[in-house]
Amino acid sequence: MNGLLLGIAAGAASALLFAAVTSGGALGTPLFFMSALPVAIVTIGWGTLAGIIAVLAGLIGLWVFVSWKAALLHALVIAGPMAFYGYLVGLGRPLDPEGRSFEWYPLGRVFTVMVLITAATIVGVGMVVGFDIHATASDVADMLVAMAQASGEPGAPTREDLLPALLVYMRLMPFALGMFWLVLTAFNLWLGGRVVRLSGRLKRGNDSIAETLSLPLWMVGLFVGAALLASLDGSIGLIAGVIAGSAGMGFAMVGFAVLHVFLRGNPAAPLILGVTYGATFVLSIPLIPLVIAGILDGPLGLRAKRLNQRPGA
Repeated sequence: MNGLLLGIAAGAASALLFAAVTSGGALGTPLFFMSALPVAIVTIGWGTLAGIIAVLAGLIGLWVFVSWKAALLHALVIAGPMAFYGYLVGLGRPLDPEGRSFEWYPLGRVFTVMVLITAATIVGVGMVVGFDIHATASDVADMLVAMAQASGEPGAPTREDLLPALLVYMRLMPFALGMFWLVLTAFNLWLGGRVVRLSGRLKRGNDSIAETLSLPLWMVGLFVGAALLASLDGSIGLIAGVIAGSAGMGFAMVGFAVLHVFLRGNPAAPLILGVTYGATFVLSIPLIPLVIAGILDGPLGLRAKRLNQRPGA
């Protein structure tokens, strides 16, 4: 009964956070970004059934009070995937008849599924909504020119001045969407797990994300192939850009895990990690070596070798 009520409450909370973006307020967008968190908490803490109820509650609430399009978007892109990730996190099999110890579904596989579903959902939304690079860049250029003309300032840029740069930005947008949505989803799942652990309801052991976060070797081929195809015009290039962005950010996050392992015991670790995270957020330049480290970690066993080293070796 508690799972049923909590599932309904979590679905309602998720739907309200999702709908907050329509308010136009300053907090609308940050609240929208956290809309998957209640589903993560209730699924990890109270089980898969509670997560399914949360998805259905959000679907019904948004369908009735907002629109069927918003309801389906919330269910298929935000609540549904998060409930599935929560199910995978809680998936395990007992190693003894008494059920005192479990073998849990590996975090690396959960992360692999997350990368693939992130790319698939963004591509699906893009196909439904429609996205044309040249048309969008042209519309944005017209809007900026109109704003500049309204300000009355001399030397305002023309449409021809703005269009080349805007086309570059529009070309990079699929990459950015895949990267951002993966980070946001992973953060919500991690935060949901932390909340459940603090409540004492987390059955899963204390996995070391820095040691276990990984992607399979075949994902390297998917990333490289998608990155090469992303230069093409049309739908193929856009889809490939989303896949490359999602997979590339996945390897960058594995690269962060490698960095955490290599900095263990280093007195300057907080400073180095802080600078790296800050530079990544502001400039994105550290993503390149991080992606390389994430790709090389699998075949070369960078973390495994580091963890197996004895002190003083």
